[in-house]
Amino acid sequence: MPAKYDRKDGPMNACGMKIMGCLLIWVCATGCATTSDVVRAKAHGKGTSRVYPLNVERAWEIARAVFRFEGPDIEEHRSEGYMVARIGESTISSGALVGVWIEPVDGDNTRVTVVIKRRDPTELSVQVTETDFHENFVLAWRMNIIKKPEIKP
Repeated sequence: MPAKYDRKDGPMNACGMKIMGCLLIWVCATGCATTSDVVRAKAHGKGTSRVYPLNVERAWEIARAVFRFEGPDIEEHRSEGYMVARIGESTISSGALVGVWIEPVDGDNTRVTVVIKRRDPTELSVQVTETDFHENFVLAWRMNIIKKPEIKP
């Protein structure tokens, strides 16, 4: 026999309504990550950096290629030295914002820093990690280093 509830004792009593209200306020307050959240995270020392024996121009091209492989639109801020893209969006995930900073170390070396922020803070994981991005960066770099043989007629 199903349980009978009256309005005072039902599943959405005053306590339940307060909890739902708090959850709604928390979700609205935390909201989705934005480009400024990614930039702020980098400014606070977040992210994973690696130095590659590449010039800035080549590192920029490789980072763009990695983003294109993921399929997102890229928001390039060349004068500030970074680009941002949304990745991993699907019907069940809001995905993440990925920021990549390309900074010269010297003429032959470039620091690449990756910062990933989940778009929805309630999601438990993201499809791509900062380490994944660096691994894809190295893979794209190696694929482009290998010179293809010239085919002569």
